[in-house]
Amino acid sequence: MDPKTPPRVSNMFLASVFMLSAAGLMFELTLTRIFSATIWYHYAFVAISVALFGWGLGGFLVYIIRLTRFKHLEKSIIVVASIAFSLALPFFLFEILSHPFTPEKLPFYFLLSVLPFLAGGGALSLAFEIHGRHVNQLYFADLIGAALGTLLAPLAIGLLNAETAVLATAILPSLAALMLSLALRKEVHRIFAAAAAVCLLFNVVLSCVNYSTGKLAIRDAPNKALYKLLKDRPEARVESDRWNAYSRITAVRTFDKMHLARLFIDSDAETNVLKWDGSAAGLTESRDWFRAFPFRLAPEPRVLVIGPGGGADMVLSIVAGSPSVTAVEMNPLIIDAVRRFGAEAGNLYDHPKVKLVLDEGRNFIQRTPERFDLIILGFVDSWASVAGGGLSLTENYLYTRDALEAYWDHLTDRGALVIVRWPVDVPRLTANTVEFLSARGMPIQEIGKHLLAASEHKAREAEPVETVFMLSRSVLSESTVDTLLAGHPDAQIIYGPGRKSERPYSELFDGRMNFEQFTDGFKTMATPVRDDRPFYFAQDKPWGIPAFVMRLLRIPVAAVVVFAFLLLAAARFLGLRVPGPKAVLYFSALGAGFIMCEVAMIQRLILLLGHPIYTFVVILFAFLLGGGLGSLFAKRFATERIKDALKWIIIGVILLTVLGAFALPKLVHAAIPLDLTLRIIVAGALALPMGFLMGMPFPLGLRMSAQDPNGAPLSALWGLNGVASVVGSLAGMVLAIVAGFTWVFLASALCYAVAWTTRP
Repeated sequence: MDPKTPPRVSNMFLASVFMLSAAGLMFELTLTRIFSATIWYHYAFVAISVALFGWGLGGFLVYIIRLTRFKHLEKSIIVVASIAFSLALPFFLFEILSHPFTPEKLPFYFLLSVLPFLAGGGALSLAFEIHGRHVNQLYFADLIGAALGTLLAPLAIGLLNAETAVLATAILPSLAALMLSLALRKEVHRIFAAAAAVCLLFNVVLSCVNYSTGKLAIRDAPNKALYKLLKDRPEARVESDRWNAYSRITAVRTFDKMHLARLFIDSDAETNVLKWDGSAAGLTESRDWFRAFPFRLAPEPRVLVIGPGGGADMVLSIVAGSPSVTAVEMNPLIIDAVRRFGAEAGNLYDHPKVKLVLDEGRNFIQRTPERFDLIILGFVDSWASVAGGGLSLTENYLYTRDALEAYWDHLTDRGALVIVRWPVDVPRLTANTVEFLSARGMPIQEIGKHLLAASEHKAREAEPVETVFMLSRSVLSESTVDTLLAGHPDAQIIYGPGRKSERPYSELFDGRMNFEQFTDGFKTMATPVRDDRPFYFAQDKPWGIPAFVMRLLRIPVAAVVVFAFLLLAAARFLGLRVPGPKAVLYFSALGAGFIMCEVAMIQRLILLLGHPIYTFVVILFAFLLGGGLGSLFAKRFATERIKDALKWIIIGVILLTVLGAFALPKLVHAAIPLDLTLRIIVAGALALPMGFLMGMPFPLGLRMSAQDPNGAPLSALWGLNGVASVVGSLAGMVLAIVAGFTWVFLASALCYAVAWTTRP
């Protein structure tokens, strides 16, 4: 063999890298679900940042260990790190379930959650150090493993529940440790192979036992509505508790006489199942409920209910005489939970007057040719995270200006849009309405004749009082408003045509105030929300970034500061070789640019695929698959051609990213009418080439460093890339809230421009 030819990397070694990467992504996604169901859905995006940081910090620790006195033990250390990864997962689960989930203990939870990523990141970065000349193959195995983890995580959570999914994930790194022991058998002591085999058996048995018994399960989160109800109402009992990839649905019975059950989404958002016999004559008293007054607008209305949940609005529709109710629900666990109550709930989702559509509401309304007399959205947001990255945690496409325009276009001439929420929502819903109707040429004074916003009673300070926002296609006369609100003498009219209304709504619609003055006149942000910046709930002035986000940023930002300090300390006290300024900028820019583009792509394509989990799985899988194929393709570049190839590859990435910023919205709207299979193909076709090109610069840069006698250690570059991903994910989230997804794409392009100028 030519002494210059690096030793061949075995298939077993590549398979180990594959499994470690798959396990890391599976745990990351499962962790977001656990945090959403136990603490609060906002905290899930920090879990993602901690995961990215853990991978990077693991690489940095390997960098320190390998360049000190332990370099000769690197092949034993990679096995030990993989075993540590497999043991850290059940340890994490044991520890967090031993303490009640409260936000005050957030640093403790994140410290526990970073340990598995630390071990896994260390093992992967050491794999790159051991076979640095084969970095393209290793990066291919890494990204393909992550792509497989994207597919496995939703399946594991749905089939096993989130807690057992964590235990099952631990099987992969223990199997990787065993395979590494076999692949490196000449250099690794047999005791490590035996330890890996024991860990594998332990994790398999533990997963099976927990699946059968459910002993390790979330049972206490004091700040969540589910556990507050169970504490306040000892007679309440849990009927069912099930997980899928984007929610935990818990059904609780016997907590009062009126409701058959209450369904909790991620232990907090709730929707009620009514006791009903299934007939239009049943539950007639519901006609006098406050949220039922819009049904007085037109007799026998054809109704569309978006996000019906437990089905209260479906029952109101049928009792009001509706001959046809289209119910668009995206969560099959909710449908199944209601169906389990059968005749007690009027066989609601199988009722002859109900047409059930399993879809996301906004996607459905963009594709359906039907028109409706009433389109109803009653408290649709789930307050639960979908594990698609940080930007999936606060946006809502159901309440944007573009969404309201789509609803308006699907109303009959006698129809109305009805949104049931809280008083705090009225300013932004009004602003969205005024903007799109003004763009269509309707004067503001005329717009006011189509609006009615009223609360069940006058709110006491910030009290969350049930509020109905109604946008009618036809003019609402004073007599019509009287008919609608008859029998509700305590109703607080926020705005109504011909009725005494609150300021500044009355001033806006009678011409005494312009639109800008109206939106500026509230304590919270009341500016219109568009699809490019769909953060409807981000209402904190001046930029819309909520206070909780600023508090949460401290943890990952502090982690990045600690990392930088450790890097400097290592250089000063240990005398290690550190990456030069150009290498730092190059690999950091790649990490930040990759994650920002990935998350922006996922968010842009939610409207195309509809269901968030479809979007996440399809886009992330295609992105990672493309990246893996790109890395494998880049293997064919000879060393002397890498510099020239990198120049054109990064230019291609920049052009595709800029194109995505401006062309994706048009492509999405053009493809929405296609059926789901074709939309999935389109989405994958959009993500795959982007991932393909983005999968080349990182491994090519590592390869050049590995071949340079004075090049920086690969584990240090791995660490820089991972920590920069933390910065990229947080910066992308903030930028999306402040400026929109278009600017996130452009920021990603800017990162790659920095990489272009600092390329090796």
